Amino acid sequence: QSNFPKQYPATLDTWADPVETDDKEMAILRPFLKNTNLETRGLKLTYDANRDGWDPVKFHEKVDKLGGGIVYCTTRAGIQCGGYNPKGWVGYGEARGSIAAFLFIVGGKYAKDGAPGIKLRKVGGPGLAQMDLPESGPSFSPDALVIPMGQDNPRLARSKLGSYYERLPDGTNSLFGKDSSVQLKDLKVFHGVYEEGEYIPFTDAEPFALY
Repeated sequence: QSNFPKQYPATLDTWADPVETDDKEMAILRPFLKNTNLETRGLKLTYDANRDGWDPVKFHEKVDKLGGGIVYCTTRAGIQCGGYNPKGWVGYGEARGSIAAFLFIVGGKYAKDGAPGIKLRKVGGPGLAQMDLPESGPSFSPDALVIPMGQDNPRLARSKLGSYYERLPDGTNSLFGKDSSVQLKDLKVFHGVYEEGEYIPFTDAEPFALY
C-alpha cells in the first residue's frame, strides 16, 4: 500500500509526520496526507483565490498538470475543510476517478482522541472523484464539495455527502454542518514539489481510469 497509495482508500486513523519544509498552513494539512503520494514530499502553494482571483480560468492556469493536489478552504463561519485530489487537474472537462480521494475537516467536534481532524473516504467505487471542468473551480464529485466560482457568486461552496463521499459519523451530510452551501473566506491549493525533470504523475487526460 505504501508503494501504490493511489490504489487504496484513504487511511482514517493514522497521520503523516511533519516535513521540515512545511510552513504553518502546510503543517495543518500534512497529517491528512498519510499514505498518499504527497505524504513525505515538500508542498508548494500553487493557487490562492484571494491572490490569484476567484475565477475558474485563473484556477486552472495555476493548478493544471501539476499532479495530485490538496484543496484547503475556510468558510466565513471559520470551518476549515477541503479535499485531496490524487489525480490532479488538467482542465479537459473529464471526470477523474480515484478510490484514494478524500475530503477532510480540520479540528472541530469530529476530531477524536487528539486527531487533527476527520477524513471522509470516497464511496461507491473510484468514479467521479473529481469533476475536472474548465468552467469550474474544484469539484469533488458532482456534489460532495463543489466550488463553481460562478461570476455572480464566486465564493459559493456547496456540499452534499453520502453519494460519492462518506457522511460524517453522526449522519450529517454536509462538510459545513447544517448548511448545504456557504461563502468562503479563502481557498488555496497545494501541490507537491518536484525536481527539474522529475516525473509528475497524472498530468494528462485519462481515457481509461483503472483505479
